[in-house]
Amino acid sequence: MMEINEMVVRFTEYARDMTDCVIMPHVNADGDCLGSSIALKDFMESIGVRTRILLEEKIPEKYDYLDPDKTLSVYEGGEIEESFIITLDTGDTKRLGKRFEALKHEVSWNIDHHKTNTLFGKYNYVDINASSTGEIIYNILAGNNYDFSRRTAEALFTAISTDTGGLRYSNTTPNSMRICAGLLETGIDISEISHRAFDMMPYPKLRLKCLAIENMRFFCDMRIAVISMKASEYDFLGGRDEYFDGIVNITVNTEGVIAGALIREAGSGYKVNMRSNTDAIDVSSIAGDFGGGGHQRAAGCTIESENLEQASELIIKRLCGAVR
Repeated sequence: MMEINEMVVRFTEYARDMTDCVIMPHVNADGDCLGSSIALKDFMESIGVRTRILLEEKIPEKYDYLDPDKTLSVYEGGEIEESFIITLDTGDTKRLGKRFEALKHEVSWNIDHHKTNTLFGKYNYVDINASSTGEIIYNILAGNNYDFSRRTAEALFTAISTDTGGLRYSNTTPNSMRICAGLLETGIDISEISHRAFDMMPYPKLRLKCLAIENMRFFCDMRIAVISMKASEYDFLGGRDEYFDGIVNITVNTEGVIAGALIREAGSGYKVNMRSNTDAIDVSSIAGDFGGGGHQRAAGCTIESENLEQASELIIKRLCGAVR
């Protein structure tokens, strides 16, 4: 893999030759891919490249503060004609949803920090030691002496803080702290950002959280916790998948639990989110066996199975098998 300084130079040289660009975050966009996309868009426009961010679905409500002017667009069909295509925080082409099939040209730059990335771009930069994709985007901007606006700083702080659990997860590094300290110096209100990103909870999500706790089961002497949900149980969400963000953490936030999963009915398959509290259980490896991916301690996949019980048993067996 190229070093970060080389990547910054090569990416910038490539970008300066372009006139139009589309940035695509992964489906079910989270704080990291949204914040990274907005910050990179700000930089691209500063060097004269017309840029749009194209989402698969509407931005989650809790991140509305990142886009007060409603500049982010949602894919509504048709061919995507831009020749300069950047994907952020996206491990494989399945994570681009319907947009991938609509691309007229190949992905130009695939920028990510997930070790399970399939390197599907013309150019790929995947730094598994970076806390977040936001950290990589920060390096691109800083390497170009970019003058960080408040909006850009808010976007990058959101990206880094949400992927590190408020600078609490094991992927937090001294560099993550230094970057956030620099962003704080721009005058952003990290108290308000943290409240919106971590604490504020719409009533439907509160109901969902209560349901998840009721449905949680324990295995392997309570070291493994699994939440299983049928679609009919959460139809009150009205299809807003964003409310599931963070629900799986209920499992590993329970004392004594070292790994957990949320398994829910989603269309014709079963969506699985997994978390681990220990390097001894690599949930990205388990997810990878089912065509998914992610990080060592946070990963996901979709299982094609006859029913929820069967899908749950597959994951329970793998998690319990990893307990030492």
